[in-house]
Amino acid sequence: MTREEFFALVEDEFAVTPDYPFDKDFVSAVFRHKSNRKWFALLMQVPKNRLGFEGSDVVEVLNLKCDPIFRTAVLENRGIIESYHMNKTHWISVLIEQVDTDILKTLLEMSFQLTDAKPKAKKKA
Repeated sequence: MTREEFFALVEDEFAVTPDYPFDKDFVSAVFRHKSNRKWFALLMQVPKNRLGFEGSDVVEVLNLKCDPIFRTAVLENRGIIESYHMNKTHWISVLIEQVDTDILKTLLEMSFQLTDAKPKAKKKA
């Protein structure tokens, strides 16, 4: 999946467009919930050698929140690695050009749900 295809997917599925919150960085795109402004995805361009791979080619890396229960199994998929620049217990990194679209959609949905606003507990009278 290309960057543009990913943007279209997020807009179609969640009605969200990218946000560019980092000073002088107009490449790293954050995708937030409209209700609580929490991030559910961060798309960056990162040199391969920063991710532990050979070469300095730049790749599209998507950080997504992942349920720690599924994390180990998810990391067995090609193109999914420990999170770059985020909490490694709760986040994963996905090389969007290497991961099957259906898997990417499932992980994106999981991240969206995990970062969604939690219902507030009712106060006892």
